[in-house]
Amino acid sequence: MSAPIRPAAAHHPDLDWLRVLAIVVLHLFHTGMMFNTWEWHIKSPQALPLLEPVMGVLHLVRMPLLMVISGAGTAFALRRRSLRAFTKDRTKRLLLPLVFGMFVVVPPQIYVERLFQGRIQGSYAAFYPTVFDFVPYPAGSFSWHHLWFVAYLFVYCLLALPLFAALRTQAGGRFLAWADAWLSRGVNVLWLVVPLALNRVLLRDFPETHALLDDPRTFVHYGLLFLYGHLLGRCPGVWGRLVALRHVLLAVALAALVVELVWPWPVMPVVPAIVGGTVLIWSGLLTAMAWARHHVRTAPAWLPHAQALSYPFYIFHQTVIICVGYLCLRLPVGPWAMLFAVLTLSFAVTLALCEGVSRVAWLRPLFGMKPRAARPAVLTPEAVG
Repeated sequence: MSAPIRPAAAHHPDLDWLRVLAIVVLHLFHTGMMFNTWEWHIKSPQALPLLEPVMGVLHLVRMPLLMVISGAGTAFALRRRSLRAFTKDRTKRLLLPLVFGMFVVVPPQIYVERLFQGRIQGSYAAFYPTVFDFVPYPAGSFSWHHLWFVAYLFVYCLLALPLFAALRTQAGGRFLAWADAWLSRGVNVLWLVVPLALNRVLLRDFPETHALLDDPRTFVHYGLLFLYGHLLGRCPGVWGRLVALRHVLLAVALAALVVELVWPWPVMPVVPAIVGGTVLIWSGLLTAMAWARHHVRTAPAWLPHAQALSYPFYIFHQTVIICVGYLCLRLPVGPWAMLFAVLTLSFAVTLALCEGVSRVAWLRPLFGMKPRAARPAVLTPEAVG
């Protein structure tokens, strides 16, 4: 016998605020990728290695935070939808923007990268038909690039459907009650780091490819974070415990951060370095959620609109950064001035594109946006890409 669907939980402006913040950090990070010494699609002729320690830390937490929030969003969505309606909604909100992005948003990145490398010299119109050869990048022009997150999230939602169905049963309700009580005791919520660390240690020899089928470490890592977010969304009691632990969580995160910055791999042996980095990831995520829940109790006037634009901003941002960055390479300025120029111009262009999309009814679903409501609606944290 299935348990009744519980009514929708109260709105969580703290998670909306964190989601918007994570998208902004993601834009900063990808802009920085043009200027550090790591491999990326286009590079400034003058590197800024000073960015790398901060970017190394951001890399550990930026996408995990989005995945945990997305997992929580599925919990909120399932409180007011059947599984069939949920599946239909995720197909519209994730699969449709992914397919559109692979054929419209991502190809300009590949074109500009090949211009930068000197591999092609022709027009974009001459390049674009190569997308339909369906040869995967980098050999070909078919890729989801930064939209890997959307692809993984859609797969997680489908794979988790049996679990979601089980959690609607009476036995599932009892499990959730037990989980809420256990996670709300002591520092038990920190113990969820153990599966994350085991995965990163045991599968450490598998590189991060974002190609789904040959990416087991990353796939399991984000799958666990998705499930953790969903569990937190189903366990209302744990949020109060996070707030009570916020100082402890901050201390753990800061200690892990010091270790990460002072004794990174290869200074520290690889397994302790991985475990320390995983502690930083999970304690950092919990710290962010705890302090946000403590401080953000009501939504400022700008937050609903910013939250609504965060998904199209995610879809657009990397393409805009690469195109704007390629044009800015011609500026006769130093690397810091160029960084500022790329950062501000790409942010403004991305935001303008998102505002434009939000005003065109037929474009909104292609970027995962809901149809325009007749009256402002309360927004819940939804899955991102």
